[in-house]
Amino acid sequence: MHFRVGILLLATLLASQIQAAEPLLGRSMLRRPLALQFSGDGKTLYVANQQSGTISVVDASEKKVISEVAAGKKLSSLAFLAQRNLLLATDEAAHEVILLKIEAADQLKVVQRLPVSPYPVNIIAAADGNRCFVASLWSRRVSAIDIKDDANQPLVLAKQVDLSFAPREQTLLAKENKLAVADAFAGRLAFFDPADLSLQVSKEFPGHNIRGLGVSVDGKKILVAHQMLNDLAHTIQNDVHWGMLMSNDLRWLKVESALAGGKELYHGAHMHPLGEPGKGSGDPGGLDMSAAGTVVVTLSGVNHITLGKEDDFSLYRVPVGRRPVAVRIAPDGKSAFVANMYDDSLSLVSLADREVTATIPLGRQPDLTQIERGEVLFHDANLSHDGWMSCNSCHSSGHANGQLNDNLSDLSFGAPKRVLSLLGQKDTAPYAWNGKVKDFAEQIRSSLEKTMQSDEAPQENQIQSIAAYLDTLELPPPLDVLRGTLDKAAVARGQKVFEQHDCARCHAPPTYTSPETYDVGLKDKEGNVRFNPPSLRGLSHRGPFFHDGSAKTLAEVFSPRKHPGEESFSAEEVRDLVEFLRSL
Repeated sequence: MHFRVGILLLATLLASQIQAAEPLLGRSMLRRPLALQFSGDGKTLYVANQQSGTISVVDASEKKVISEVAAGKKLSSLAFLAQRNLLLATDEAAHEVILLKIEAADQLKVVQRLPVSPYPVNIIAAADGNRCFVASLWSRRVSAIDIKDDANQPLVLAKQVDLSFAPREQTLLAKENKLAVADAFAGRLAFFDPADLSLQVSKEFPGHNIRGLGVSVDGKKILVAHQMLNDLAHTIQNDVHWGMLMSNDLRWLKVESALAGGKELYHGAHMHPLGEPGKGSGDPGGLDMSAAGTVVVTLSGVNHITLGKEDDFSLYRVPVGRRPVAVRIAPDGKSAFVANMYDDSLSLVSLADREVTATIPLGRQPDLTQIERGEVLFHDANLSHDGWMSCNSCHSSGHANGQLNDNLSDLSFGAPKRVLSLLGQKDTAPYAWNGKVKDFAEQIRSSLEKTMQSDEAPQENQIQSIAAYLDTLELPPPLDVLRGTLDKAAVARGQKVFEQHDCARCHAPPTYTSPETYDVGLKDKEGNVRFNPPSLRGLSHRGPFFHDGSAKTLAEVFSPRKHPGEESFSAEEVRDLVEFLRSL
């Protein structure tokens, strides 16, 4: 008996050693590719994998993966430095920029890990290779990093600036020498001087979910792939069918107009609607443009790409893998490589023939857990009527798009209300502004049937899987904690103000909400006056405020609005109360 146990233990030990020694390329694991970069000669394609934290190395001509390298925890973007033959990656979980040396086509060596402002999600490099720029999502910062001729520590943080919004996509305007940065949630564009990161111009337009940003070949247009939620449309099948409720768009902004300031943003601009009645195009993603002017946009929610030219109104659609999020056009301009996040694969698309010519698997995938299946469904626009939107369309990255939506969650039309964040909401039932929804499952069913106007009745296992995924969505730390600027004394004073004004009556710790509805002097356009108080946790990452978004800042909630009812606050109380609320 002891002999058999010993044999079993030895077999288990040997199996674990074999697994440890097994090349990454042969392992069964979720990789989830989300960023692509070509080598300088165009022969090699590097793929950043979010979940595995690895980089897949692909032979572009042979159309196969030749190696896979462990790089970080949760990779979020890639940049290539052609002059130095170096690769840059951002690690959203480790809060680092990783510098890798390309020692051979299939060999990468980590040279340096540079800590940056938390949650870096995008990196781009200047044309001369001497500086790169990092957008950090939840800490709301952009950082400039110099790249020096130092064998041991080439990356040096040169400058970082705080933003009023959470950034994601970036692009450089070469002729104007400007850095363009887009809001990850709402429709904001900001332009900076790349030398000192001083803000030059800030713009806002009625859009959200900017996931594609680029510049035309002639440098005269900025390309923006985004969505627009219309608060004047209703969540009825007719408005969904015609793309009136949620549109998906490729916008062409004239650089000169975008930098002019004032109301000139749309002068000389035009737009390609990405979708048509009966054939929606939920969740536009990354884009790229060839030297000949062909633009390719991923349609992440419906598993297609769309391609065409600026003067071609009818862009052509090509089916690819599941949730395409990034695209890179080969240097010869003949084909495009598309990263299919949920298939762990690449699609090779002929631009001339408008068809997939090859599929490149990145590795074996294990069976998905219920939570992982829920994540896939959360991003699936095919669950909506005609494929116009996914759950992610309104709740971007599980958060919120900052827009108003007129749906039946309050049992009426005519009173659009602010889309609420789903981060950290698993223990804050009931849901909806009127508090009529008892749990996530009921809210999901209602959203699929009444808001997204699903063509087929949602299945119970789909609802439970999405609910399981939503239960995992956690809040990031408060903004001031991420930036290291928390004023503990002001927070303590603000907590006393919170208690003295009995704010906990509606917003009771530890969830800072309650299951009841209250009349606090607010009224929507249909005359409703009773609302369920949203949780106050995560307020530093939210805004605008109130059901109608009428308070643009937290300070406006209390002065001049005197929330709740006719409460009176001194200027000092408002400042301290805001500090406390931002700390939750």
